[in-house]
Amino acid sequence: MKQTNKVALLPEVYDFLDVLAQTLLEKDYVSYIEHGENIVDDIIDFVKTIPYAPHYHLTPYAQVYFSRYGQNLQYTFFKRKSSKHTTWYIFFSRQEDLYIVHYITNNHKDGKYIHAPIKEED
Repeated sequence: MKQTNKVALLPEVYDFLDVLAQTLLEKDYVSYIEHGENIVDDIIDFVKTIPYAPHYHLTPYAQVYFSRYGQNLQYTFFKRKSSKHTTWYIFFSRQEDLYIVHYITNNHKDGKYIHAPIKEED
């Protein structure tokens, strides 16, 4: 039987995405709400690809900091072509074919806690 991967978001991740466009506008990261909405759309599109994106383990230092969002977290990341200075990080746990997103951040907010990625070995 074919295994199908699923991605789920915790309620607090939905809450974060729900206000992200407005937050980016209020903090002058974007000039128009539509630009913020495009960023949110790109994040959502990428989140759907988590089962197929490279997965990374946290360093021990990062594990301590990010443990507030869950245990046994891995992460993946992406950059938007139009925003070369921002890397978005998606933290998730995995239970068989279910990927649960616990936290989304970027290099401007939490980048100092994420060190060089350690590639997951299959």
